[in-house]
Amino acid sequence: MERMRKTATYLSCEQVYKVWCTDPHLIAVLDIRPKEMFLAAHIPGAISVSPQELSGELDRLGEKLAVIVSLETEAVAEDVVDRENVVLMSHCHQWLEMNHPVAGDGLKTTLLEFKRREKSMVNRTSDEKTSGSASRVLLENGTIFHQLFEAESSTYTYIIADRASKEAAIIDPVIETVDRDLKLIEELGLNLVYVLDTHIHADHITGASEIRKRTGAKTAVSKLAGVSCVDTGLEDGQELKLGTKTIRAISTPGHTDTCMTFAFEGMVFTGDALLIRGCGRTDFQQGSSDTLFESVREKLFTLPDDTVVYPGHDYRGLTSSTIGLEKAFNPRLGVKNSREDFKRIMSELKLAHPKKIQEAVPANLACGQTRDNRVLHPQIVDGIPEISCEDLLRHLSDAKAGRIQLIDVRRPDEFNNELGHVPGARLVTLGPELTEFLKNSDRDQEIVFLCRSGGRSGSATAESIQLGYKKTINMVGGMIRWNEKKFEVERK
Repeated sequence: MERMRKTATYLSCEQVYKVWCTDPHLIAVLDIRPKEMFLAAHIPGAISVSPQELSGELDRLGEKLAVIVSLETEAVAEDVVDRENVVLMSHCHQWLEMNHPVAGDGLKTTLLEFKRREKSMVNRTSDEKTSGSASRVLLENGTIFHQLFEAESSTYTYIIADRASKEAAIIDPVIETVDRDLKLIEELGLNLVYVLDTHIHADHITGASEIRKRTGAKTAVSKLAGVSCVDTGLEDGQELKLGTKTIRAISTPGHTDTCMTFAFEGMVFTGDALLIRGCGRTDFQQGSSDTLFESVREKLFTLPDDTVVYPGHDYRGLTSSTIGLEKAFNPRLGVKNSREDFKRIMSELKLAHPKKIQEAVPANLACGQTRDNRVLHPQIVDGIPEISCEDLLRHLSDAKAGRIQLIDVRRPDEFNNELGHVPGARLVTLGPELTEFLKNSDRDQEIVFLCRSGGRSGSATAESIQLGYKKTINMVGGMIRWNEKKFEVERK
């Protein structure tokens, strides 16, 4: 029988994006397009590799999965078909169409074919413009825009900027994803000017205070919130400048009494006042169905129909809408519903309070400063708190000062091998030794677990959580990633 010919493995843009967002340490994105195209725009964190260098680069990756970005995937497929740790990203031009983050100049010809897309968008019909594509905004008026997602609370965070001046604002940052957001801002070469919160959140803690501490950006929230630590208390109609562009604050109370919508270059960032085919609840934090109805109908629904709506949350995988679509199809606030219809719908919701409300509201009234004063703010991935190597590097001084512990769970023969160990780390091998250590240690201490690649340290983190620890964290990528970054190691 003739043997079946082996074929290369392909992943769609959306599949690559999901891994890139949740487990970036597991993959290496190798971009083999021409150098000028890479410099114009590329996936943040991608490495530019020439086709001649590809084989050698793949050999160096070890356990990582290589994702290859190429204009001609079929030609590359023949060269990598026998490799087990390589996939090709299909239809790479769709990355921007799906509104995923991009680093680079972004104005030259790229894999995303900006010029071709710009021309096609200018010629779109008015019906097509209701789709709410962020790419149109990016291309037509020199605006930088990125939508980011925090999975635990289903919160959207937005980065907006004036391309010419590079002045930027971040809207509704979450404390657990501050490192991710600031890394993207750095990669884009932006100067962060403002940190904006649409309201006092009850389902997550804002990253405003941490971002202000690390960047010097000014924090802002509604003046009615009475937050004394905020730099700017916003009033209805107040304007904030990003270069020559203007953010306009629109007071839209109802979900809470302090809700603000931010209008910017044909987009509105509505927080919880207006969601995609829905709206925020009105039964706590001085919420009011009457007030929310007036805010949406009299302020938001009077905007042009093609205004793109970017909400504070979505729980069904939707990313944006338009004012026209929400007027027509929002089952709560659509124009077919009366005020009484809306009040009846909202009174019948009977929702449980957000899980983090007791923690989040007091912290957000203090600009995101929590009472536990923890040093690190990990992102939760599959129930395990995680930070990157870069996150830990920024806090090595805290480890030296004893504010966090670094516990390396590898074997003794690995601790001083060619990978070495993080300066200040203590060796406590995974197994009976670690279990004994955890049983006899302070469960309130902040611990970062380390290992070769992140697997064993993830197991150590899970074990510590089962034993009641509240501040234990896994460093993803382990010493392999630490060495790839050429960070300092000890071998003694």
